[in-house]
Amino acid sequence: MPARVLVVDRSPLVAEVTVQALRAAKYEVQVASDAASLELALTAPWDVVVMDPNQAWGFAERLPERLKALTFQPRLVLCGATSVEELRVQAAASGAAGFAPRTGGVEGLLAEVRRLAPPEAAAARRRRLLLVDDSATTTFILSQALTAKGFEVHTAESAEQATRIILRKETRPDLVLLDVQMPHVNGEQFCRFIKGNSLFAGIKVLLCSSTEPAELKRICREAGADGYLPKDAVLSQLTAEDA
Repeated sequence: MPARVLVVDRSPLVAEVTVQALRAAKYEVQVASDAASLELALTAPWDVVVMDPNQAWGFAERLPERLKALTFQPRLVLCGATSVEELRVQAAASGAAGFAPRTGGVEGLLAEVRRLAPPEAAAARRRRLLLVDDSATTTFILSQALTAKGFEVHTAESAEQATRIILRKETRPDLVLLDVQMPHVNGEQFCRFIKGNSLFAGIKVLLCSSTEPAELKRICREAGADGYLPKDAVLSQLTAEDA
C-alpha cells in the first residue's frame, strides 16, 4: 500500500502538476480544492498533507491544529510561492514538518515528501484484514486461524466499530470480511457506505453469510461488493495459497 498525500490548493494548474509528480513517484494522491472537499478528505487517513498557506481559504491558520487533533496525525508540508525565509517562518509558526518553495520546482517538494514518508514505506507490511461480525464465536475462530496464516487481523462487532477502524491509518484494512446479517446497520448497508466513498477505493469487501446463495449474489451485486462467500467456506477460501 503506497504512502498517501493530500494536496490542499485551490489552483487547478498547480494542483495538477503536483498530483502528477507525486503519482509518478508512486504516491497515492488526492486534491482538496475547496473547504467542503477538505472536510470530506480529512475523514480518511493521510501520511502527508501539502498545503499552500496562501491558497487555503482561511485554513492556513486552522488546518495545522486540525491535523494535530486527528487520530492519524499526518505530517504537514507548506509549499508556496513566497520566499524561503517567509516559508520557514510560517512552518515554524504552524508546527509544519517541512516546507518547499515553489521556486525549487516539484523536485524540491518531492524531496520533502520523500523525507517524511517514503512511497514504499508501507509495502512490506502484512495484509490487513477486518472481520465484521456480531457473532463472537465466528469472529474468534476466524481471527485465530487467519492470524496463524500471516494476516494482520482486526475485528468489529458492528458497523460503527468497523468505521472507526477503517478511518485510522494504523488499522485501515486491505480487505473487509463482512457479515450480512447484523443488527442496526447490516452488511449490505455498510458495504454501500464503503463502496460509495472514493476515499476507501482501495478496500476490498467480501460478503460472508449463511444466506441462500442466490440472495447473497443479489446483495453482492447491488451493494457493490468485490465478492461473496458462504460462511462455511470462508476459512478454506481465504487461507488458500493464492488468497
